[in-house]
Amino acid sequence: MEKYGTIDTGLPVTATKEALPDVKKAKRIQKIIKQALLISAAGALLGWKLLDGAVWNTDVKDASMVRGIPWTPCADLTEFDCAYFSVPMDYADPQPSEHVSLALRRWPATAPKKDYMGTLFINPGGPGGSGTASVVNQGPVLGKILKGRYDIMSWDPRGVNMTTPSLDCYPTEYDEYMSEQFSNHLGLPLEARGEGGSAAEIALMKKTDAYYASGLGSCLKNGNAKMLASVSTAYNVRDMVRMLEALGEDERGLQYWGFSYGTILGATFSAMFPEKVHRVMLDGVSSARLYSRDMFDWGRSGMDDTDKVWQGFLSSCAKVGPARCAFAKGNDTAESILARFDKIVDALIEQPVPVSWGGVTSGIITASDVIQSVFKVLYAPKNWPNLAATLAALEAGDPSPFASYFNGPAPRGEALTARRDPLDNIFKRHMRRASSPLTTEAIMCSDTDQSVAHAGAPDAASFAEYSRELGELSITGEIWAHWVGKCRVWNVTATEAYRGPWKVEEGLKQTNFPVLFLGVTADPVTPLSAAKDMSAGFGNTSATLLIQDGFGHCSTAHPSLCTAKTVAAYFLEGKVPEYGTVCSSPEEYLFPEGGDGLMSSMSAEDRELLQAWEKLGDSVVAW
Repeated sequence: MEKYGTIDTGLPVTATKEALPDVKKAKRIQKIIKQALLISAAGALLGWKLLDGAVWNTDVKDASMVRGIPWTPCADLTEFDCAYFSVPMDYADPQPSEHVSLALRRWPATAPKKDYMGTLFINPGGPGGSGTASVVNQGPVLGKILKGRYDIMSWDPRGVNMTTPSLDCYPTEYDEYMSEQFSNHLGLPLEARGEGGSAAEIALMKKTDAYYASGLGSCLKNGNAKMLASVSTAYNVRDMVRMLEALGEDERGLQYWGFSYGTILGATFSAMFPEKVHRVMLDGVSSARLYSRDMFDWGRSGMDDTDKVWQGFLSSCAKVGPARCAFAKGNDTAESILARFDKIVDALIEQPVPVSWGGVTSGIITASDVIQSVFKVLYAPKNWPNLAATLAALEAGDPSPFASYFNGPAPRGEALTARRDPLDNIFKRHMRRASSPLTTEAIMCSDTDQSVAHAGAPDAASFAEYSRELGELSITGEIWAHWVGKCRVWNVTATEAYRGPWKVEEGLKQTNFPVLFLGVTADPVTPLSAAKDMSAGFGNTSATLLIQDGFGHCSTAHPSLCTAKTVAAYFLEGKVPEYGTVCSSPEEYLFPEGGDGLMSSMSAEDRELLQAWEKLGDSVVAW
């Protein structure tokens, strides 16, 4: 899940102002400019900052459209700009009194005006990742990679963090968190099967389904019904179009960098509005085609390369040996390390290990906990040494390091131990400290074809069969099945969902500029097969494919100078790499030895770029 550090990711309540009068005819543009100048002068007195060069839409269909975005220094971090932006809650049937207030944040461009290239939209993934938080974590680094020529901007999508109205399924974040924790503590099917065979497995699945129903029931009983129906990716795409218009960048088109689920969002935008694509880069490509049509097949496809990453961990650990991988012993091979790992898991199925209080946590360690820790670590090779060290300690009889690592600090460094009022923050606006599993569920299960999701595994026995199938595909497959399984129960119908076309032969239109799909050869949840499938569907005039030969989720997980240069050239110079171009990631990043050997022979410019890419990898915690 996304880690937000210790900052508030919300927006100041002062960042609001009245919309300009509704103007529909271009011949009145001079009047609009005069109004803009007057408002800009007033805004200077009030501390507002209007976007330089903003142009207001002159063909607005409803009064909710704000002409221009009222940027103001953020209350928490004044070097960033923040704003609220109003959009219709229901694009199909807009009502004057029903709006969504999007929370926006940007890292302003630093290059001279003559070099300014507009706004780069970013999305951190999820679905459900906070865009305002991602700008704090990634904006300055992206600004450096792109030479300060872009404003780096994102927003909290519908149902996420500071964007309101909130879903309101639970009164506080703590209550939702505890419900999810109770569900997680049930464990994984592999553990239940080991303890009691198929009967225990089915019993676990029934309890899991009951928790799914409990979460959905909380939304149906307490939640904002109209918001729950309007959080789909298609509606978030329409919000992006409105933001483009307000920024005055609609004519040029979208400039965008999406990670993980953000690739589904970017692909959906490119499919719905191909004429508005200017520079769209999709990093860690998930199959939007399968995601939107068959959640079960999407789950299967996500596991295509997971075991390649796990094998990479085992092989690299054996190669570097005990000096750099604490879980290696003597002349261990990948096979012998795996055998010792399996022995730990089998022993924990037989008998969980108690953990006494050691300053971070207490409780027990189960087999499911160990598999969950592998799932987390496969995302980022930089964390492989941590997993190795905690497994070595666990094997040696000391469970405390593993417990501390697995149950690490809560988001923002705070434990979610109180029913804090969602408005109890510096911004006095609804805000979360952690990601919301229910928001993820609401978006994901609105986007997919629910008739398929409901029929594919309707009962506990068929769900158990699907979970076993994914478990055979990868070491973490049964964790992935847990997310897919939620859509078997979810039954809130989206106001609009985009489910195709996804291929030229199905009617997909040509984009204004080729979309850059970027896939990693060993990614645990968004495999290279998805990048190939999606880029092929868009066709060679609308898409290209860049392949990074490395490990981890998204290109930033295992840095590559070649990738960094190729991506920078795409955004700064409009250079489209040849389809199938391959960039390599150095092995030195796997169980690193330390020192600066990798960069010692690089030019100062290359070193600066790669260091920025490394920092970007630290800030991108993919989903």
